[in-house]
Amino acid sequence: MPRGKELTPSLRSRICELKKQGYSYSQIHKHFPYIPLGTIKTTCRREAQRGAENTTLPRSCAPRKLTEEQRDQIYDTVINDPHVTTRDLLDSVDNVIKKRSLRYLLREMNKRKWIQKKRVALTPLQARKRLDWAIRYQGIDWRRVKWSDECMVRRGQGMRPIWTFLSPREALRVQDVQEARRLGAVRQMFWAAFGHRSRTPLVPLVGNVNAIGIYELYSFILPWFLQSGDIFMHDNASVHTARIVKALLEELGVDLMTWPPYSPDLNPIENLWALMKAEIYRLHPELTHAEDTVATQHALVLAAMEAWDNIEDRVLKNLCETMPNRVTAVITAEGWYTKY
Repeated sequence: MPRGKELTPSLRSRICELKKQGYSYSQIHKHFPYIPLGTIKTTCRREAQRGAENTTLPRSCAPRKLTEEQRDQIYDTVINDPHVTTRDLLDSVDNVIKKRSLRYLLREMNKRKWIQKKRVALTPLQARKRLDWAIRYQGIDWRRVKWSDECMVRRGQGMRPIWTFLSPREALRVQDVQEARRLGAVRQMFWAAFGHRSRTPLVPLVGNVNAIGIYELYSFILPWFLQSGDIFMHDNASVHTARIVKALLEELGVDLMTWPPYSPDLNPIENLWALMKAEIYRLHPELTHAEDTVATQHALVLAAMEAWDNIEDRVLKNLCETMPNRVTAVITAEGWYTKY
């Protein structure tokens, strides 16, 4: 928000009195939640300088170049146009301040720019279907649901970023960088499913994924994987909605979850895929620089299967337990985008 008005001497005195009575800064902040915690700390520390009347100290700094109206104008512009550029903000106040001063001002207003999140584009109809799904399933026992999906694993993709205490400039100076590798041509499609306390093996899919392949896969795995009362989830890919696959699910008596379009954020197996890919390179870092050969392809398949099995059971349980929060997020967003 725009810079607030200065505290009155009487308000400063009340804050300082609470501090003298033994209140912590956080406790004082609870009494005056509209006053920033940093302001409360500064007020107490400068009491001796201000004297008994707690009047404002004279300022030795240069006068502000922006008027209150200009500051409010910048704040309103940022609120009304989140994509406004720094250049346009400076132009709006006739460039009376520099870029660094604007950055300080925005920080004071608790405003900063973030990289825009990337999400699959949703239409109002698709958002409506997501909302309907959330409302329909919000009360179910998520331990009953078995989640499934396909995943492409490509050599060199999915490694965790490396964190460093060096600043970006320092890291470049001493060549402390994470090497960007060309993504390998070696890749493999897998299928798997999991539930609250169970998972299937990671299954490498041979050739192109088609309805016949999914039919054969489901015929082999679902009869022993799904228990009485379970709900099976797969997305709306054409290989899943093919007639032979639908007929098989009906024959097996599978309780199939209705799935909304463009909703990877609602399928917790997506989190497992990310964990699995990172685990591949933790267990087998040599794959990062391996050549694209048949031997590397075989090694990648074995590494992925090992990484999948290496994911702890508690992770499966914890992911299933995120579903109430995901459903609530969809309902709150009225079917639109969520943080997941």
